Parts: sequence; C-alpha cells; structure tokens
Amino acid sequence: MTKDDLKPSKGRGGKRANAGRKAADGVTNTIQVMVSLTPEHREKFKKLGGSLWLRRMIDEQFDR
Repeated sequence: MTKDDLKPSKGRGGKRANAGRKAADGVTNTIQVMVSLTPEHREKFKKLGGSLWLRRMIDEQFDR
C-alpha cells in the first residue's frame, strides 16, 4: 500500500460553497437555534409556517 492509496478521491462529498438547501424566503447568513417542543407544538409550529413564520413574527414584534 502506498500513500496514494490512502488519499481520498476528489470531487465527491465534503463541504462546498453554496451547497445545501436554501431558505424559502431567500434569507442568508442564518444560524441554527435549538428549541424543545412537545409533538403537538411541533405540528402547530409547522402548520404556522415554521422558520419563515418565526422570522416574520420576530421582525413584526421588534419593528413596533
């Protein structure tokens, strides 16, 4: 076995710029926040619109 046999193949996997799912409202530069919810609250949160709804509510409250 040589050093070349141990090198990972290029072109597949790994971190890439602009990879991954984009936010539905086009927002960029986001961070993840963890919140604990009951299963019932999670369903309500999803029906309200999830993170899009939450960002809108936060903006409305602070823009008053």
